[in-house]
This record gives sequence, C-alpha cells and structure tokens, in this order.
Amino acid sequence: MAPMAQLVSLLGARVSGSDRNWDRGLTLPVFDALTEAGVELKPQDGAGVEPGLDALVYSTAVEGTNPEMQRAEALGIARIRRGSFLAQLARERRSIAIAGTSGKSTVTAMVAHILVEAGLEPSFLGGGAAVELAGAVPPGGLRAGSSEWFVVETDESDGSVAEFAPAIAVLTNLTRDHKEVEVINGYFARLLEQTRERAVIHVGDQALAAVPRPDRLALLAVAVEGETTWTRPEFVARSIRRTPRDVRFELAGAPVTVPFPGMLTVQNAALAVVAAHAAGVPLDEAGRALARFAGVKRRLERIGAAERIDVFDDFAHNPVKIGMAVEALRPKGALWIYYQPHGYGPTRFFKDDLIATFRSALTPRDRLLLAPIYDAGGTADRSIRSEDIAEPLTRAGLHARVIASRAEAAAEIATGARAGDRIVVMGARDDTLPSFARSVLAAIAARSGEPAATRAQR
Repeated sequence: MAPMAQLVSLLGARVSGSDRNWDRGLTLPVFDALTEAGVELKPQDGAGVEPGLDALVYSTAVEGTNPEMQRAEALGIARIRRGSFLAQLARERRSIAIAGTSGKSTVTAMVAHILVEAGLEPSFLGGGAAVELAGAVPPGGLRAGSSEWFVVETDESDGSVAEFAPAIAVLTNLTRDHKEVEVINGYFARLLEQTRERAVIHVGDQALAAVPRPDRLALLAVAVEGETTWTRPEFVARSIRRTPRDVRFELAGAPVTVPFPGMLTVQNAALAVVAAHAAGVPLDEAGRALARFAGVKRRLERIGAAERIDVFDDFAHNPVKIGMAVEALRPKGALWIYYQPHGYGPTRFFKDDLIATFRSALTPRDRLLLAPIYDAGGTADRSIRSEDIAEPLTRAGLHARVIASRAEAAAEIATGARAGDRIVVMGARDDTLPSFARSVLAAIAARSGEPAATRAQR
C-alpha cells in the first residue's frame, strides 16, 4: 500500500492514508518516506474519510468492519481494492506484469533493474522494496520512470491478477497459496487472455501446463537444465554453478551472474532476463546487468555477519517459500530459523504443509524457534496456535519449540550459534521483523565485543 500511495501522490493526486502500526506509535522508515512523498498520515478511526474523497483504496487485509471502510460506504465513496486500482494504472502504460505464487517480488525488481541499466527508464511497483534501484523512491518499492514501460507485480491472493492487460506477462510458478491451485489457474488464464504481446512462462513448473493460453499469444518458454518441461523451451539455464554467495549460468549462450544463492535465484534470473529481452534488451546485456543486482529487502536479505555467523531476513511465510529459502541458505553448520506465522487463517490453511516442509527441510542439528502467530487484529478465529506446528516436529525428533519472547529468542540464538551456522528470521506482514533480525546480529556481535559486518560489506 505504501508505494501505491507514493505513486499516486507523485502522479499529482492528494493522498492520505492510515496504518495500524502508525496508530500504535511505531516509528518505521516507511512512514517518513510516505510523508516525504506528500502523503498525509491519519488515524485509522474513520475521521480521515471525508466527503468529496474520490476513492478509498484498500488492502484486502482490511476487513469490512474497519471504521474507514464503513464511513466510505456511508458516504457513498467508491471503495477500490489495491490490486484493482493498480491494474487500472497498468492499463494506461506498456506494462510487464509479473505473476506467480513464489518469486514475484524478486523477478519484478530484477526486470526493473535490467531495464534501468539498459536506459529504458521504466516505472516500477513491486511487492518488495528494491535494495538499490537507480531512481527508486525510498524505501525502494516504487520508481516513476519517463518511458511507457511499467514493471509491476500482480497479486493472486485477491484475484486482481486477472484484471491486468499487460504488454508482457510473466508466470513464475503455480502452487497452493492463499487459494487452491484450480482457482489461481483461472486467474492466470484470464491474465494471458488479456496479454497483448508476449508471455514469458517457466515451463519447468508442471502446474502451469494446465493454464490455457490463447493461440495468438507468443510464448517465450523458459526452463532450468534438468527440469522436466511440458513444452520445448526456447531458453534454458545451463552450466549452472552455485556457491553460498551467488549463482552463475548460461542462457542461450549469454552468461548470467547473480550475487544471491539458491535454485530459485536461477529460475528468477532466467525469467527476468527473458522478460527484459522481450522488451528489447539483448540477452548478454541483461545477463551482465544482474551481476549488479542488489536484491529485494526481506528476500534472502543478508543483514550481516558476526563471528563467521551470517544473519538473514526473509519474507518466506508459506511452505514453498520456506523450503526454497532453506535450500538456498543451507550452511555447513546448523541453520537457526526464527519463524513467525503470519496470521491465523493462513496458518490453519497451511498447517499440514508447513509441518511437512519443516520435517523434510530441517536436519537434527538445525533449530526452529516459532513465535506466536502474528495477530493483525480483527475478528479472526484464534483457535490455532504455533504449538500445533512445533509439537509434531518435536515428536519427529527435530528441534522445534515455541518461544513467546523475542528477547529470549535473540538470547538463545546468540548463545547457541557457532561459526559456520546461519540464522534466518522468517515471516510476513509484521514490519518489525527486520529490526528483530538486526537485534539478533547485534546480540551475536556483543559476545566478542566486535562490530558486526553489515550487508554492504559482504
């Protein structure tokens, strides 16, 4: 919502907005960025919804009982969900719409980075903030470019992905997330039906084979070497080399280097290079650009290191994302995971899959510390607990337990972690998780009294 508000303000509208964390008195960098962009922050009590307002744009995380939603309804003010509003803005430009249930934020930022490096001056709106994107408005989730190109992340959780009509559509993968696969399949089919020029699709993802594609739509099929594909791919990532710090591969003869680990990075980078190629960037130029890609905040973001222990902050919150993050971060030593389930409904939806993912991904030397489920307020059914995930894992012989206090969690990690271990803070929705990751790093550094190495020093 924050970059959306910034974008509309930059386009010349008068914008105000509210946030529960602002009402709680939290001081977050995003609030400073909003104020600098001309967005007026108001309490979330309904008073900010005034007669004459053109529209109330809202996140689907906001319930109908919210006082602002109710006041807008009483005043007859149009209520437009965030994804629908973004789709309207994208229709006015030559957009590249990124869709999929994993990797969207990274691919969106990668494509924007390549286009910026190529001098195409795109606009950009992502679900995550790019760490270093030339011309981006702080904290990095938005860039207002001067060209017709608009690189945008879509959202399948509310179905608004089906409202986009882009020049180029990118499908990264399709898994059970927010909704069942069959429902998301229909959304993606509608997106492709409305795509005007080309579709870039990861054909190594078998679920995407079932998504109908109009015959008129040109398909750029992308795969990773060794994958079983449902159609012959034109672009295959080959000669893959992986280290704990980066990945390297070749794509149609063009060398690609990305300074982040994991097979998901390979998939994301291949899709981004081909999407940029569809927009007119030569493959070798796109591949070279990704060597300077600085990543997305909270997507395998390396916060720093102390005593040869790396600390990461990651948005992973569903089983697929968690499994991919563990694969990418797997250390020589132990992996310490602090995971905060991001809501009662999602935790109930994914409970069995979360248990299965942790059971297969963790080793007996790893440590999983589960926070209580994040409570965003509202009328959610709170009958599920983090213990419902931890207890089956403990019975399976893994180290998993619920830890109520962040201070206790930081102390346990700082005491137990050893050189060669890796620590990752995982979870979505809660804007205070990044600061907790930094407090864990500080606690480790305090053991020896030496300053922690920051991400910029990696």
